[in-house]
Amino acid sequence: MTVGAFQDERIDPWNDLNPAGEPRGEAPSPTLNVRKLADLAADVDSRGPRRWLIRGVWPAGDYGVHGAEPKAGKTWNAADLAVSVASGTPWLGALPVDSAGPVILFAGEGGDGNVVRRLRAIAEARGLIADDLDIWVCTRAPHLSDATHLAALGDQVTAIRPQLVILDPLYLAARGANGADLYAMGALLERPQHICQTAGAALLVVTHFNRSRDTKGAARFTGAGPAEWGRVLIAATILTRHTDRATKTTTVLVELDITGGEIPDQTLRLRRTITADDPDNLDSPLTYAVDLPDADDLTPAVPTGSDLPPAALKLLEAVTGADDPATIGQLVDRIKARHGHGLRRPTCSTNLNLLYDRGLVDRIDLGPGKGNLWLRPTPKTANT
Repeated sequence: MTVGAFQDERIDPWNDLNPAGEPRGEAPSPTLNVRKLADLAADVDSRGPRRWLIRGVWPAGDYGVHGAEPKAGKTWNAADLAVSVASGTPWLGALPVDSAGPVILFAGEGGDGNVVRRLRAIAEARGLIADDLDIWVCTRAPHLSDATHLAALGDQVTAIRPQLVILDPLYLAARGANGADLYAMGALLERPQHICQTAGAALLVVTHFNRSRDTKGAARFTGAGPAEWGRVLIAATILTRHTDRATKTTTVLVELDITGGEIPDQTLRLRRTITADDPDNLDSPLTYAVDLPDADDLTPAVPTGSDLPPAALKLLEAVTGADDPATIGQLVDRIKARHGHGLRRPTCSTNLNLLYDRGLVDRIDLGPGKGNLWLRPTPKTANT
């Protein structure tokens, strides 16, 4: 079997017109089924205990959105989840997957070779063979306004019965839609939601951040709709990025803000390292490593040569290298003892605020005119 209904030569599903040259029209709406609460409750109870897809993060069969700024690794995270669900191994090497099974991946960016290369690298890091996994791939994004595409999507979900469907990226799937219209985007996203819910499959939609840096988390998802629609929202922000000049190994430290209706808000830090066996060969296998480092383990993620200024790196080293909170003066003393020179107070203030904005250090406000104490960041959780 192949997810080839999207490539039927008799009807071009990538054309939004039917063979007569007319718009294909709307997909049929689900039936409105009104039931007495007792009947609904009995139906829910008969299904048994609810399960997790990703334990503590994503309920099985639920739908949500993963958004990020450019090159923050959202497609890598989605591919990692595809391998994790198909193999029953932890997502990002750390978060248990409780509901393993087939995965359908719609990958609209990158092309065939890119998708295969990434999935093989992730599987290899888990000691798996990607080609043996129950992952079904279409390297086009379905157009959610096209009834033919939705019918093909429904056919494949019905045939494969996946635990997870990944749609990457939303801007291609929502082509022609007004991204600023909350109601239109809600109607668009509801269509694949119902298809997946009917089959008991989780749905992950991958989207991009807007250009505003005045907000954080899911508030940065591009356009209206995704943040309001998703039951689970995962927003990824780059903290640091570094490429080794000799090996071309890239290490990225990313912060994941996770929110949802039935889960506690969580903030996790993700470190991903990727290198090619031969950087000059596009067919060369990739080596992939990912972990969720503790606050105590942040320093290796931001080696000299990252995009942080040298003063910021020295201050980060001074803050994370000790257990106790410190004033600027104490941090300058630590830097002087290690490097033989200090830093000017304005330089310290500017770079400590940069580190704070990126989530690499935390601070305690001592009150008006008294300054701050600077310390290692601590994981943030809050019950909804």
